[in-house]
Amino acid sequence: MTYGQLDGLINKWSLELEDQENHFLYQAAQVNDRDHTLIENGEKIITLNGEVEKAKLDQQSFISPCCNLLTPVEESVKDQSRSDFLLPADEDRKRTYKFAGNIDPQLKRMAQDLKDVIERLNTFGNLAGTTDPLQQICKVLNAHVDSLQWINQNSGGSLFVHQDICIASRKCETSQVLCPKTTLK
Repeated sequence: MTYGQLDGLINKWSLELEDQENHFLYQAAQVNDRDHTLIENGEKIITLNGEVEKAKLDQQSFISPCCNLLTPVEESVKDQSRSDFLLPADEDRKRTYKFAGNIDPQLKRMAQDLKDVIERLNTFGNLAGTTDPLQQICKVLNAHVDSLQWINQNSGGSLFVHQDICIASRKCETSQVLCPKTTLK
């Protein structure tokens, strides 16, 4: 091997090394951008989760006093035999349902926001291969978000079902007091 051939190989390798270095820096910049986006979206998810939890607590703090307010009203209805005393209790129930109806769209809006964040994460996830660490992080985050949605659906729905059961049982008790010979099935 001559000096000229050796010099040619060294130049060729230097150019290849420089190309590889530029390609590596380009990919590192892309990973950095995606990492930054994931961090921002993670913070948004945390904030959204906090808002959902706050809404649940607000809903629960509203339902408990309403149930406590309804109990004395229902006791006074049991003491009265006329049906015109049922009107205030019905008004209270309507207000309770209206408030629950106002909270439900807020929870749905939060769920939609969460869905939008998931779709953005999935969009970024589709750009990478399945063995890519970024793709794996996206899959883990998607699994966490799915779990949060499941918790939201199961806990939110059970509150309204419990409320409906309470109201139905109170109506049955009131009907039995007003018409003791009639039984509801």
